[in-house]
Amino acid sequence: MVLSHLLPTGQWPRRGSQVSLQLFTVSAHALAWLTLGVGLAGLGVKPAVAQAEPQPQSQPQSQRGLPDNPLTLTDPDPLIPEAVWAGEAALTESQRRTLGVALDDLARQAEAALSEGNVTEAFELWNRELRLRRFLGYRAELAALQRVGAIAWEQQQFYQLQVMRERLREIQIQSLDEVETPDLEALLALAQTYETVGARSVALEVYEAVLEVARSRGDEATQELSWQRLGETALQDLDYETAAEAYESLRELARRRGDREEEVRYLTELAYIYDRLTDYEGAIAVKQELIAYYAGFNDTARVTALKIAIGQDLAALERPNEAIAQYQEAYRLSWEALQFYRAQEALTVLGQLYERYQDWEAALQVYQAQIETHEMARNRYGLMMTYDRMGQVHQQQGNYRQALTFFSRALELAQDLGNRQAYFQSHIETVNRALSGMN
Repeated sequence: MVLSHLLPTGQWPRRGSQVSLQLFTVSAHALAWLTLGVGLAGLGVKPAVAQAEPQPQSQPQSQRGLPDNPLTLTDPDPLIPEAVWAGEAALTESQRRTLGVALDDLARQAEAALSEGNVTEAFELWNRELRLRRFLGYRAELAALQRVGAIAWEQQQFYQLQVMRERLREIQIQSLDEVETPDLEALLALAQTYETVGARSVALEVYEAVLEVARSRGDEATQELSWQRLGETALQDLDYETAAEAYESLRELARRRGDREEEVRYLTELAYIYDRLTDYEGAIAVKQELIAYYAGFNDTARVTALKIAIGQDLAALERPNEAIAQYQEAYRLSWEALQFYRAQEALTVLGQLYERYQDWEAALQVYQAQIETHEMARNRYGLMMTYDRMGQVHQQQGNYRQALTFFSRALELAQDLGNRQAYFQSHIETVNRALSGMN
């Protein structure tokens, strides 16, 4: 679908040309009634009279076997002057202030009803408020929809959320289309409101629409804000590919303006995202950039943590020699900085890697070094766990006497710590049976 109304006047696409901005292609897991078949309208502010006009449905929901949408304007409301309700006049400034005060009072009454446990009464009051907020303009209505939507989500009022989504769709289609200059703030508010009522997939499409318009205007600030919200929403929706695109774009924007701290923040998000995507190459590249940054501040703790993470990525890529180099460097740096916890961590993953490739001798050497580190750090639990690993390595090689020695040491610590005694006793019994079979 070509969304020509989102393009500046004089830049309509020629017949047969394509515009990349495709909106509201709702994913299969979205609610069926959210499937729109229309593009998002450009957002703009219309005259007050136009805003005040009721929007009757062509086919009432009751005729389709559904209850009437409580947000639909039907019978006149005493808070709205008759001429305004009929679309014959606009609210004066004084009337707008009076209406705003009255609607705020309705909201307070609804909150009081909810606090007393009268959920149905509360949402009836909120729905009346929401029906009338539209007379104060789209931004006021969207703010109210977002506020009440958050409460409906918390209260698990799913029908209420459904009718609010329906109203948001009406705002798109009927009230905010055919404008030459899209209102980006209103678009962003619309997207946030969709998020609040649980329609994240639709919100993502709206943010993409904002990006298209912001790019066409060279509005870098709005681009960054849109990418931020798009990235956060995609992460909440576990859409890591979209999140990766968002944070790569944010990193590039930060890099172009020389904001190194912001760039690092986005790189950190990317490291997490690439891990979730199991894109190990992408994760390694990002983590190396972070290492370069933190090394400049002599932040050994972060550097060693990142080196261990890179080692794990390399191990997943079946590049053990490179992984070993990363673990060894992490151990060296943390040992020199007397950061024994990180040194222990580096030795643990290094020993496990040697075990994975059945280099038992190397694994035992690593665990012996780890014992020394645990002793210096007075980490008795870590010491117990390392004795366990050494016992298991000897057991796998058939060295049962050595295995018995280390399991016995582990059991002594377990008894002192009151932890895992039965586990080590079971191992000792297994090893003793193996020794008996050899005699």
